[in-house]
Amino acid sequence: MNKKKIIAAVVVVVVLFIVAVRFPNKKPVAVQDVPSQPIKVSAKLAADSKTLVEKNQFPASVVGDQEVKITAKSAGTIMVAPRNIGSAIGAGSLLAKIDDTGTLDIGDNGLRSLQVQQAQISVEQAKKSYNLAKDNYNNLKKDSSATSAQKDSAKTQRDIAKLQYENATLGLNGSIDNHSITSPISGIITNKAVSVGDSVAMGQLIATVSKTTNVKIQFYVDQDQRAALTRGQEIFAIDGDGNSSPLTIQNIAISAEPTTKRFLIEAYPKKQNLALLGGTITTVSIETSIKPKIGMDLILPLSAISVGQNESYIFAADNNVAKKIPVTIVSVNGETAEISSQISPETLIITDGSKLVRDGAAIALQN
Repeated sequence: MNKKKIIAAVVVVVVLFIVAVRFPNKKPVAVQDVPSQPIKVSAKLAADSKTLVEKNQFPASVVGDQEVKITAKSAGTIMVAPRNIGSAIGAGSLLAKIDDTGTLDIGDNGLRSLQVQQAQISVEQAKKSYNLAKDNYNNLKKDSSATSAQKDSAKTQRDIAKLQYENATLGLNGSIDNHSITSPISGIITNKAVSVGDSVAMGQLIATVSKTTNVKIQFYVDQDQRAALTRGQEIFAIDGDGNSSPLTIQNIAISAEPTTKRFLIEAYPKKQNLALLGGTITTVSIETSIKPKIGMDLILPLSAISVGQNESYIFAADNNVAKKIPVTIVSVNGETAEISSQISPETLIITDGSKLVRDGAAIALQN
């Protein structure tokens, strides 16, 4: 037993010797303290935070000041669809054609519609009846043996047959008109609502045609943005080259669109601009001045405010050091907030980079 213990002790000593030789003691390398770099931030005076100018851009449509929404007068399938948005169309020109699908052959009017073909048959039958009644009356007029009563009766039958023929013709023309949709005005197609092969119901929108002599700009905003707009306010339309055209807001929708829950805004150019063509898309730029409801409060972007469980606070720049200042949020409107705090007008409020700093952190102000 003692012999085994001696052998084990020798083995342990050998292993320790090998470890000591292969891995000599090294002094730990001293960790050098690397000074932290100041965090770059932007700031503005509290005195300049009484008003916040917010700039927003919205996609907008340029449409004719006078426009017509054209709807389907019958149900069926679109066989001829309106041309693309921006296409010019003349008054009375074919805009779309609605027809029935099925096994019926194309009728005399170029339609498969059972209603149109039945109306065509009614016209042909009414025409035959009218011709017979007219011939009968003309023959009785020449017949010396015919009595006045017979002639009056034949004349009445002729007049009735003529009226029935005219009514049948009106019915056919109406059926054809219901299936062949024409534009009532000359202008530009600003909305194409259907394509070939679509099934449509009576009253469904087919297209919108706008006159091009005068244009207006239409766009949509949410409820908060609508509250900041007023009639007569100046805004700008920006084209693809960055050129701006002044507009004046004329109409602000009272109720929102049912599907989008957004409000329609209409603005008119202050002067006619050839770059604003009906049927095209532009961008509307709006600058809104947001002021606090209470005179002593400040308006700041939400990004400059930190909201915690127990407090909300901002950071101020004080001798290149971030200083935490508790605030009270009075209200929030979109991306801005009205805050209340005992802050002197000379205080530099960090507006950009506040989420990266902590109380007492070194900062570097950027222009």
